[in-house]
Amino acid sequence: MVNFVVVEDNKLHRKKIKNIILKYMMKNKIEFDIIEFEDYNKELEEHMSLSDEHNIYIFDFELPSTTAIDLSRKLRETDWLSPIIIFTVNGGMAYDTFKQRLQILDFVNKQFEAEKNLHELFDICFKQFSTKKTLNFKYKGIDYNLDMNKILYVYRDTVERKCIINTTNNKKYKIIINISDLSKKLDSRFKFTHKACLVNTDKVEAYVWKDNKIIFETGEEIYFLSKTHKKDLK
Repeated sequence: MVNFVVVEDNKLHRKKIKNIILKYMMKNKIEFDIIEFEDYNKELEEHMSLSDEHNIYIFDFELPSTTAIDLSRKLRETDWLSPIIIFTVNGGMAYDTFKQRLQILDFVNKQFEAEKNLHELFDICFKQFSTKKTLNFKYKGIDYNLDMNKILYVYRDTVERKCIINTTNNKKYKIIINISDLSKKLDSRFKFTHKACLVNTDKVEAYVWKDNKIIFETGEEIYFLSKTHKKDLK
């Protein structure tokens, strides 16, 4: 699933962007959604901080309560992977510093070849998505496509007899699979710290062996640390 998140206060411009997206996605078989906002609000804030799916953000430069630059700063507090495209009236030549600092994909002039430029940028976005390592699975009829970088750890729930995936955004996903088989779907960052737990070692801040505790960079702590795996984790 790919979300196109459009933040634009002008209804006509939102409609124009939506039509450009629909025309582009007609040639793709990828499931997608277009999420529209008129301004920064609580719902947008929650999406920016919690979403584990692929997102392409399209921000209008001037919004009623903020600017695209401030929105980009806010997004980058939790998400350095999602592409950002900023819609402007005059283009973005004056904003090269922000492009580098906030990793903004590009500034697009609303009044000059907007469709052509957006389609070219969407091509870049989808190439970026294809190089990301993701965990793909289905649960209760829903297809999930999780960025592995956002997975903290996975543990086997012996009561539900499922694996529970815990993410950096504090969201949980269930998957019906043996944890050993799941380990084969994950990359080398993920190691067993316990027979019932796989951990993204890139996200670990400390292993507290005397307490059998793992502390993640998010501040979360779990007690799935076995000394039998100490050698593998060094």
